[in-house]
Amino acid sequence: MMDFKNTLYTSMRFDFLYVGRYNFQKGWVYPESYIPYCMVRLIEKGRGLFIIDGEEFEVTEGQVVYIPQGCRLFCETSSEDFQFISIRFRLRAQLDASDFLADYYHIKRVTDTGGDELISTYFCQVISFAREGGPSKVFRIRGNLELIIAWLCEHGGNDETCLDDEGQSEAFSAEEVVRRAELVSSRTQDPRINALTEYILAHLDEDLSCSQLAAMVGLSESSLRRLFKKHTGKSPVDYITESRLTVAARRLLVSNEHIAQIAYSVGIGDANYFSRLFRENFGVSPQEYRRSAE
Repeated sequence: MMDFKNTLYTSMRFDFLYVGRYNFQKGWVYPESYIPYCMVRLIEKGRGLFIIDGEEFEVTEGQVVYIPQGCRLFCETSSEDFQFISIRFRLRAQLDASDFLADYYHIKRVTDTGGDELISTYFCQVISFAREGGPSKVFRIRGNLELIIAWLCEHGGNDETCLDDEGQSEAFSAEEVVRRAELVSSRTQDPRINALTEYILAHLDEDLSCSQLAAMVGLSESSLRRLFKKHTGKSPVDYITESRLTVAARRLLVSNEHIAQIAYSVGIGDANYFSRLFRENFGVSPQEYRRSAE
């Protein structure tokens, strides 16, 4: 029998990606999309509808929404003004599950803050430190992100399936854990696609073509498109575009770089084209997006 306590606790790591404060008017819609990272969102103002893997949640001011990695997400506003802070991160753990934080730590999709100012402070601190320079900011961001996760754990569901003193989940027998691990393994992305997504994120400023990516992993272009769509929900071109815009959106919020310079740094040489793409994907222009965080 494996040592569950060591496996779960020593392998737990949160990799911060970026944070933003978003403000949308009534009529904003985020079309259903595959989400390749985890998110926690603090609703600061207004109301909205989130659909996570087909389950509907009416969210409102004073709630924290947890969105798991690998889900499909749809969002829209339900009020004239809708504002939230969104933190994106990746979860690494050697013993994985389809929704690790929910399955083992009972984090709910939506949690009421009950007026607790601590959780709001944690979110605001992440934004504040993300805007600062210096070598200490990564630790301050990570610390506040872990405090958010800890707060959500403390305000989660019942404790009937929490880890016991031996580190094993009381609700899951050894056979059940193995079954879950095998199920997750069957859904795990093809390692070639994993390698390509990592490469794409590290080379967004380069000219990335399907033929180049396919050759890197020994696939035909048609096989690459099929596998990429299967494991990410997007074509390689769409994934590259989304990744470029995601990185650009982060830089808009955490830097004072000119918009044209940001566009060029993520591989989009035409500032007008970048602005059009950005509006199509985020519903606002880069300038409006940047002002929403002020």
